[in-house]
Amino acid sequence: MASASELVRQLSGDDVDSIVSACKALSSMNVDSGSVAKLLSHKEPRVQVAAAEALRGMEGAEAASAALAQRMSGDSYVRVACAKTLKTLGTKASAQAPVMGKFLKDASPGVVAAAAYVLSGMGPAAAEHVAALEAALGNESEDISTHMLAAAGVMPKTPDVLRKPACAAAHALGILGGASCVGKLLDLLSSKDWEVRAGAINALIQIGLDPDRMESQFIDLLKDPAPAVAAAACRALGQLKSSSSSAAAVAELLQDASPMVKASAVESLSCMGDEAEAFLEPLCKLFNDKSPLVRCAAVKAVAGCGELGQMYASEVCRLTGNPDAKTRATAIQALTEMGERGACFEEEVEMCLSDADPFVASAAQKAVQQFAGIKMASAAAIKDAAEIAAPAAKALPAPAATSGSSKLAVGLLFPGQGSQYVKMLAEVKDMPSVKEMLSTAQKILGYDILKLCLEGPEEQLEQTKYCQPAMYIGGLAAFELLKKENPKAAENFRAVAGLSLGEYTALTVAGVFDFETGLRLVKFRGEAMQQAAEASPQKMISVAGLAKEVLDKLCAECRSGPDDVCQVANFLFPNGFSCAGSASSVEKLLKKAGDTQGCLQAKALKTSGAFHTKCMEPARSQLLTALKEVESKMQPPNCDVYVNLTGNKILPGTPVPEIIDLLADQLTNCVLWDPAMGAMLKDGISEFYECGPMKQLKAMMKRINQDAWKNTQNIHV
Repeated sequence: MASASELVRQLSGDDVDSIVSACKALSSMNVDSGSVAKLLSHKEPRVQVAAAEALRGMEGAEAASAALAQRMSGDSYVRVACAKTLKTLGTKASAQAPVMGKFLKDASPGVVAAAAYVLSGMGPAAAEHVAALEAALGNESEDISTHMLAAAGVMPKTPDVLRKPACAAAHALGILGGASCVGKLLDLLSSKDWEVRAGAINALIQIGLDPDRMESQFIDLLKDPAPAVAAAACRALGQLKSSSSSAAAVAELLQDASPMVKASAVESLSCMGDEAEAFLEPLCKLFNDKSPLVRCAAVKAVAGCGELGQMYASEVCRLTGNPDAKTRATAIQALTEMGERGACFEEEVEMCLSDADPFVASAAQKAVQQFAGIKMASAAAIKDAAEIAAPAAKALPAPAATSGSSKLAVGLLFPGQGSQYVKMLAEVKDMPSVKEMLSTAQKILGYDILKLCLEGPEEQLEQTKYCQPAMYIGGLAAFELLKKENPKAAENFRAVAGLSLGEYTALTVAGVFDFETGLRLVKFRGEAMQQAAEASPQKMISVAGLAKEVLDKLCAECRSGPDDVCQVANFLFPNGFSCAGSASSVEKLLKKAGDTQGCLQAKALKTSGAFHTKCMEPARSQLLTALKEVESKMQPPNCDVYVNLTGNKILPGTPVPEIIDLLADQLTNCVLWDPAMGAMLKDGISEFYECGPMKQLKAMMKRINQDAWKNTQNIHV
């Protein structure tokens, strides 16, 4: 490679190609910019462009700002290059602001656009030209010479801010202007030119937006036929931190044909905080999008959805093997933002340390270091909790079996199907009590449940007949971990509750079943439910935003006859439900609910069965028989149990036959989780521990009661 001095000598030659090559090489070298700046007056436009571009990376280039400004009134190719360099120099070129002000009055659209673009980077020196920039907003003409040069291959396509005065002025006013120009920018939203509309939206984003004034307009612009305009409207709504209705409108664009629009919709939702959580499923579907831009945006958005987003860590992990390097690196970085759940996939990330792409390998190295820190922090927290809790636990007298006087205002919550994930139980499998459970489970189940939990495949673990035993064991393993981390809470809780399958875990902890009896029932229940689900076409959907009375009415309208099934299956949190039934009826409900005013989300769920509906009647009959067969092995509960069927508690000492009826009827009736949590809070339960994989129940508690959510701790396994 030629030395700097040789390249400088090359600049004075006659060969244009050699001069252009020398300029490119010198742009990254520490040389005096003066020798390059002289070439701005060269007779050949190609040389002038090469000189302007080289100056962008050179120290002292501001000395050439006057010469750069002078060239902006000439050839389009040269003007664009000089404008870009002056914009890069920013306030260092502020002495040229008066020149740019004069250019704003030029007859050439290209000159006006370039001047406005340069002024946008000049800071306070450009303030006196705001009025002229506002006037330029009305100039929607275009410098067509840049199109001709681009078509001829002389120069790349020129951005709108360097060929359209209205676009450039909007860009500049977004940076320099204030509230005074908002009205004029809003007028541009009705322009016939899509680039002008998009430019106006981007400028309004930069200025800062008034949600009450702008939200409805931007929602309307989501339907704009120009992808750039719809994408800009998405970004604007994200900046507004908009309402639930805005989030729902943006979410509709997750299925848009344009990758630009889809990616903008994802990024917008990721800025909306809790509102994005309702759209995690459609966001995760974009992990398989053909566009790397969309895939990466979706991964970042899901990773930013807190505890609910962490539930999808295994799906993020899959992308560490994607053919696209950027996707792999983004997935690795996302796992580091998913806490302990992301750290579970350290082995998969370690495999990327030898990735052929250096960016991916570097991301993996950083991730492994962060995982080590996460694990150290987690271990320290467990140790501290145990040390704090142990002395207090020793000081407590043994509680009397018939009295609740020594009980704490603690409720234990146990998750159901849907919280499972591959690698669950990895951190607790070596605890003696958990080892014993797993050994007993293998004999009862006839297969290695630990291997399935640790290695998958995920498709098998998701099947009802496998998932229910896994979640039952997972909940009890978490309870064993709670005994170690916080024995005071584990020994003196006042109440328990479990979601669907989790009710069996809760009843085991309440002393109704022993582990073996509970597992046999759960195994039987899962197999019976799967059999019932496969007996006819069934479907389950989630609906958010509608009142139960409205949803009940819609379900009734969608049923085709008295024997058809379409009903609310789970009442999870305020205006948050799942509905299930015959596939054809639920398909109708999906569309009808989505079209109903106030609906924030209506989406199909992976679950194949219509659980907690009349479709489960065959399973209910079988389960009732199985429950009665083990009635002699069951005991009345030793604490309050808040049950799914009624949403209320049954007291210690409740007769076993009553519990059997509650469990059987649970299969064919709505799970009243939200009312059950409300009843616990009303009864004075103020501290909650979610015992089991993931943080699904804690995430729902956030929507039920913010104070309770803050006092809910996950015992993750």
